[in-house]
Amino acid sequence: MLSVKRFVQLFICYFISIVVAVLVTKLFSITNTWLAIVMIAVIGYIVLVIPLTILTLLKNKK
Repeated sequence: MLSVKRFVQLFICYFISIVVAVLVTKLFSITNTWLAIVMIAVIGYIVLVIPLTILTLLKNKK
């Protein structure tokens, strides 16, 4: 079961991944819809996976 702390951490990571992905897409002025969708998905996934992996590793060390 997810604790409130873990739920908040997941939400923050998810929110940051969306913001970073959209900002990178805007930064490169991507106008093609499908390319933008793919870029947001890939960048969002990478930004989401890294902190969640770190949090999981830190949790397992305890």
